[in-house]
Amino acid sequence: MAWLNFALLTVVFYSVFDLFVKLSSDKMNSYFNAFIINLVATVVLLFFVIYAYFTGEKLFDVKPGGWLFSILAGLAIGAASIFFVKMFATGTNLSVGVPLVRVGMVVIGSILGIVLLKEGFSPKYILGVLLALAGLFLVVTK
Repeated sequence: MAWLNFALLTVVFYSVFDLFVKLSSDKMNSYFNAFIINLVATVVLLFFVIYAYFTGEKLFDVKPGGWLFSILAGLAIGAASIFFVKMFATGTNLSVGVPLVRVGMVVIGSILGIVLLKEGFSPKYILGVLLALAGLFLVVTK
């Protein structure tokens, strides 16, 4: 159940992240804003890497594909950061933009998991995704 604690912390920090991206989006160039966001995130992560190193964690135990997928994930989060900031810079409301992005991630993540990773699903799962889409429709079209 430890995963749930990490999931809840992720939700909290992503929500705060969303708020601060919205608040900063019209105050500086979108590209530079995304750069600052990711630069500060890199510094925070560096402290965690240093801590892990000094506590004896195996930092450089990399399996095949580890480097490639990490680099691709970095490219994706960099692009996502730019477009997320640009979305808010156009005046999108936090209460509409965040649900659109997050529910969209649920739908696309579900499709990728099922199709590419061959993860299982059930009728109940499909109903949940459809309800999420219905909720998104209601939020976006208010």
